[in-house]
Amino acid sequence: MQKEYITTQQLADLLQVKKNTIERWRTNRECPIKWTKVRRRVLYAMTDVQAYLDGNKCERTNQFTTIA
Repeated sequence: MQKEYITTQQLADLLQVKKNTIERWRTNRECPIKWTKVRRRVLYAMTDVQAYLDGNKCERTNQFTTIA
């Protein structure tokens, strides 16, 4: 079974953050998504990206919190 991979720029576009943010996460070991380095290229498996997104889903609530 062949996995589909995306680049750092494609991941940044998907998450709507800057590419530098993703690179900083990797440098600081804060990247929430596993990555693979092939020579000089960093790639992310779409299955890992989808797992990250699924793990961060929130349910809609009708309750509002007010700060007093």
